[in-house]
Amino acid sequence: MPINMHYNFRTIPLSLTILLLTTLAYGQRRPVPSGLALVGAKIYPSPNAVAIDDGVVLIMNGKIVAVGSRATTHIPPGDSVIDCKGMTLTAAFWNCHVHFIEPKWAGADTMAAQRFNRQMEAMITSHGFAHVFDLAEFHILNVLRIRNRIRTGDVNGPVIYTAGVPLVPPGGSPFYIAPLKLPEASDAQEAAAHVRRQIDSGADAIKVWSGSPIGHGVVYMPPAVLKQITATAHSLGKPVFAHPTDTRGVMDAVDNGVDILAHTAPDDHRPWSADTIRKIITAHVALIPTLKLWKDELLKGGVTDWAHDPLETIAQRQLHDFIKAGGSVIFGTDVGYLPDYATVDEYRLLSGAGLDFPQILAMLTTTPATRFGQGRSTGRIAIGMDADIVLVKGDPAKDILCLDRVAYTMLKGRIIYDSAPR
Repeated sequence: MPINMHYNFRTIPLSLTILLLTTLAYGQRRPVPSGLALVGAKIYPSPNAVAIDDGVVLIMNGKIVAVGSRATTHIPPGDSVIDCKGMTLTAAFWNCHVHFIEPKWAGADTMAAQRFNRQMEAMITSHGFAHVFDLAEFHILNVLRIRNRIRTGDVNGPVIYTAGVPLVPPGGSPFYIAPLKLPEASDAQEAAAHVRRQIDSGADAIKVWSGSPIGHGVVYMPPAVLKQITATAHSLGKPVFAHPTDTRGVMDAVDNGVDILAHTAPDDHRPWSADTIRKIITAHVALIPTLKLWKDELLKGGVTDWAHDPLETIAQRQLHDFIKAGGSVIFGTDVGYLPDYATVDEYRLLSGAGLDFPQILAMLTTTPATRFGQGRSTGRIAIGMDADIVLVKGDPAKDILCLDRVAYTMLKGRIIYDSAPR
């Protein structure tokens, strides 16, 4: 379901001269040149488009105004030029499962810009993400402060969408957040009121636990309550994410109007049947695999041979079968809950599940942009699109791990991350 929200970021592209000053302070505004030319990269305009070797992208006022090969694209003499030889250029990435719940984000609206940018780079922008979906806070004000700080323009960061404070079933706060508790949805009308409060406060979506692990089993959201939650969110133009845990949680979510599964569901240690997959796809429900989550949880639990544990192998099998059947898959890592911010394990596990480079690039770009109603402005490299761009070192079509070797991340023509030492 598209999100009824449009972001109006200031467009501040960078001159090459300023870009190369390694002593530049974090958060300092950079001059606006007449235009910016990214020259020499291999360009993948979209996941299935023919690549452009030795390509050129011209940017003006935050928009892409030309895309082509160096041989056929005129670079205006007044433009600043960034030499991108040896790099690959694609649309900037989406991470649709993040959290800003770590204590270090407290006071984000007043912390020093240098600290803010350093934290945001480590977690988000150095991995190519210019759009992120926050999928649960203990109080929505936390992420709103971060989002609003970025909008002021004195710090760098992505477009942030948020699901605000989620709902769990009665007695269903997941064991891994103890002793903290989340709001419980036991009454349909009270749950609907919670949905309206979150959206009135600034939430772009709603998240629920359709099945919640409580340490000695799984408790499930009452179907009538779940249906009321999704109906209320949809009436306000907002999508609903669900943490399913197991196959029953998946089907309860699908049957009651949820839009996106926030994880694969390997807890009952069985692949999804063809009928289950057919029902998910028929209901137009998308999937965020979070394969790295299962690895990290197994390691945390002392399982060293995590690669052969059913929690990981079943999750990969569910993803493999789902995407083979034509399912819609969106990238997400649960970063912020997971303290390891690197994305290389997720790319490695996605590849191990049988996904190729175009499928992974679609997860990162076109699929989420379209799913969240932003496909006309971002997600592809084309004339008229926002200059939301990532440049990585190497060619991810040959080595998928290049996707985490980010040189530059750009949002509407503004460089929000560059890998040059400071």
